[in-house]
Amino acid sequence: MRTLSKILLALLLACAASFAAPWLGLSFKKTTYSNHLALDIKGVHPESGCFAVGITSGDTLIGVNGQTLTEMSQIQSAISSHKTGQKIKLEILRDGKKRTVDAALTERPDDISSLMGSAIGSKIVEFGKNFYKNGEKRKAKPKATLLDFWATWCGPCRKTLPVLANIYKKYGDKGLEIIGISNEGLSELNLFYEKQHASPYPLYRDASQDLWRRYGIRAVPTLMLLDKDGYIKQVWSGAPTEYMIEQLLKDVMD
Repeated sequence: MRTLSKILLALLLACAASFAAPWLGLSFKKTTYSNHLALDIKGVHPESGCFAVGITSGDTLIGVNGQTLTEMSQIQSAISSHKTGQKIKLEILRDGKKRTVDAALTERPDDISSLMGSAIGSKIVEFGKNFYKNGEKRKAKPKATLLDFWATWCGPCRKTLPVLANIYKKYGDKGLEIIGISNEGLSELNLFYEKQHASPYPLYRDASQDLWRRYGIRAVPTLMLLDKDGYIKQVWSGAPTEYMIEQLLKDVMD
């Protein structure tokens, strides 16, 4: 499983949540430089302030606002203390030479899959009206959301359903929302619900497969973990254990 703790292709985002949250528009992987933290830049969004000042893939970020980079909180603090349009001083290493640039923060777009090469970091689109079961249980402001892309014919999916049901019973009242998403026929889904497994959380029929195509779902089960603002934090395929899900929830529900 790819996790942000192992391969950090993450975004430099503001901690505060808003539609127009400021960001730097970078994806990166943690590394070291001169015995301190550094970030190998893997991607630069073409509409970002970093792109405008010439930062490219292959550069290494080693300092922020005149300070050597030693922990990620320095970047998070710098971004959260500035507004869109304001600039942050970044120290970049390229071909063994250091340079300092003033990169303006821009508005974070909802879809950044082209930068990340995956759905991670993008904001989930709004669901339509195709909730065929338990739609009334939708939460207005969940602390976290777990999406389960599944199918009735899938063995691992069937093993996952009771795991998710238990997680929902334990954390639903604490702010967790779970949504099961299938693209099968309504008669098949209703029959499975009535005869096989009555999931206690909302179930959505993605009849047009818009969600599947948008987020590159190629296997089932595939699960997505969203934070309270609807941004995708984790994506993984395969049947998870209850313990595994609980560990991931700690990062977004604390």
